[in-house]
Amino acid sequence: MLYFLGPKGTNCEHAAKKFVEKLKYFNDFELKPVSTISKTIDILDKTPGTFGVLPIENSLDGIVHATLDNLYKTDVKILAQSEIEINHCLFSKGKKEDIKNIISHPSALAQCQDYIIKNFDENINLIEADSTSKALNSLNELDESYGAIGDLALGEKLNYNIIGKNISDILDNKTRFVLVSRLLDENIDLGKNSRTSIVFNAKNSPGELLKILYLINIYGLNLLYLESRPSKKVFGEYNFFADIEADALDIADALDEIKSKCNFYKLLGSYINI
Repeated sequence: MLYFLGPKGTNCEHAAKKFVEKLKYFNDFELKPVSTISKTIDILDKTPGTFGVLPIENSLDGIVHATLDNLYKTDVKILAQSEIEINHCLFSKGKKEDIKNIISHPSALAQCQDYIIKNFDENINLIEADSTSKALNSLNELDESYGAIGDLALGEKLNYNIIGKNISDILDNKTRFVLVSRLLDENIDLGKNSRTSIVFNAKNSPGELLKILYLINIYGLNLLYLESRPSKKVFGEYNFFADIEADALDIADALDEIKSKCNFYKLLGSYINI
């Protein structure tokens, strides 16, 4: 089974289909939508050998914290990543001048702020939905004063009027999705890994984070991403998430040294890019 953040018609489903297409291992897998990121990861953690596809980063909106915050608490690992181009479009049953309310996922609304400000007055009502797919489907039950931001293919399938195409604040809008699993067989080989993700909690004394960054420097590692997140255990305590451009096997000595300087350390995955 290959789970994805649903419902059907979302960019996450497009990403899941891309993984199936590019990785022959998944050719016979059934795709099944799940309502939330936390529920998806919980299913995978309790059912080793199943797989999931989740968003982890958007080029405009940044890291998807729900994915990171839930991953590190489980034995679910990242196996592969892929980028999907995001083409947000505004749809409605009516005309542009009829729209008084716009529905979409919070990320989509955030990624289209410039378009909304330029094309609608300050009284436009923005309504959050669980997904862009749910937003589009909800128009069936609403009048012409409602518009929804979502995927071009789904909006056209539902036969809505296209009010605006590719309305993201930056045209090169992409989301990075990850294939994740709690494996039964740790030896599954999808190809040469190009990225490694870790999470760690530095010792709580002056200069400890700097020591870890110094190790990354002296080993000549390319640090792609670093962000702190609340540990959710002690107020004022933070975990650091980091991505390094390398296969974990090739930088094992560096990772061992980093681990030795941490109160908490976990490898979130070493994975391929497709």
